[in-house]
Amino acid sequence: MQQPQPDTDLVVATPERVSFGYQVAGLGTRAIAQILDLLILAGVLLGLTFAAIAIGQAGLDVVAYLLALLGGFVVVFGYFWASEAFWSGQTVGKKVFRLRAVGDRGEPMTFMQAGIRNVVRIVDFLPYGYGVGLVVLFVNGKGKRLGDLAAGTIVVKDSDYIGLWQLAGGQAAPPSTPPPPSGAPPAPALPFAPATPAEVILRRLDPELRRFITSYARRRPELSVPMRAQLAGQVQPSLVAAVPDIFNQHGPLAALDYLADLERQ
Repeated sequence: MQQPQPDTDLVVATPERVSFGYQVAGLGTRAIAQILDLLILAGVLLGLTFAAIAIGQAGLDVVAYLLALLGGFVVVFGYFWASEAFWSGQTVGKKVFRLRAVGDRGEPMTFMQAGIRNVVRIVDFLPYGYGVGLVVLFVNGKGKRLGDLAAGTIVVKDSDYIGLWQLAGGQAAPPSTPPPPSGAPPAPALPFAPATPAEVILRRLDPELRRFITSYARRRPELSVPMRAQLAGQVQPSLVAAVPDIFNQHGPLAALDYLADLERQ
């Protein structure tokens, strides 16, 4: 793996004593993504303003005032908070420019972290145009504004999606075995055996994730650690739901390897 440049990459260590890195998003890309988000917010706020004016002309001045004041506050903070909390660290602007806010260890951002980094956005914006945020970002040298420092998050470049079958030596999944002819005798019934703990965990997985785990377990010896980490990042939400304890303690690659070990058992 190529050595990350200081203050450029986020290096995450795994329980296997290997590391992989995320490329920290640059200031220019973050600024363009932020401008797109602000344009979307401006459009929503403009529509909210027209609605408040229409309500005020109907004689409901108090309702119009509350709608303009409280509605604007909810839209501005709710957009960033809800988007990053429920869209795995992305807003529309971040998604378009392939950015993502993650935790300091590369894990998905939690609902509370999304709230903290966006509440502190008020201070970052002071006195105008993210003045405080830019100063803090340059001073700490880690690509973090004040909200990131408070929430324990960082904005990184989102990796390109890679399918296991696209890797060197990979093949598309073989077609399923055709059913036996109608005249063939049924297969003998196997004696009942209770499911092992590994089988119980694997049976609870989403079918798409289970197929991914099966293919990954078969191909894992051929994959480099950075490639395995990139594949783990692509299924982070599914891994969180499948093995939350391992994911939260050790990260996405450890969770993926744990499920792959169960599959091989």
